[in-house]
Amino acid sequence: MAEYQLTRGNLEQVFYSLSSELETKHVLLVKTQSGNTGRWGMARLWRSWMEATAKFMAANGCTMPLMISPKGEPYGKRPFAAEDAHELFTSRWLGVDADGTRLSWSKAGHDGMRAATKGERFNALRCHEAWATERGILLFSPRDSEYRLMQEEQNQ
Repeated sequence: MAEYQLTRGNLEQVFYSLSSELETKHVLLVKTQSGNTGRWGMARLWRSWMEATAKFMAANGCTMPLMISPKGEPYGKRPFAAEDAHELFTSRWLGVDADGTRLSWSKAGHDGMRAATKGERFNALRCHEAWATERGILLFSPRDSEYRLMQEEQNQ
C-alpha cells in the first residue's frame, strides 16, 4: 500500500504513480486527509510531552507505589504513567502563584486551582523542553503550534 503526500507541486507525479498502480491492481481505495496536524494549543502539546516523558521514565525504571499504608509507607509498584508525569511536572514547572494557589493547565481553574496564564504555560513548556533535551527525550513540536509561534515571536 503506497502513501503519498500531495501538494500542488507534485500533483502530476502522484497522479502518474496512481495510474501505474491502477494498471497492476485494477482497483484502488483512495482516502484523503489534511496534512496539517491541526491547532496544537499549549495544553494539548503538554499532554503529548507528558506521554513521551512517561514512556522514557518507565523505560528507565521509574515506578509509582500501588498504595500507601496507614503509616504512610508505600508498597507495591506500578509503571510510571502520563498522568503521573503531568502531576509531577505541573507541580515542578507551573507550581503555585504568589498566594500559594496551585496553577492549572485548564482554561478555567478548578478544585481550588488558578488557570495558568499564557506566559506561565509557555515558561513551563520551555523548562520541560530543556529538561527533556538534557536527557535525550524526543518531544514532538509541530511547526504551527501555539508554543512554536510564541517561541518565534520571542526570538525576533
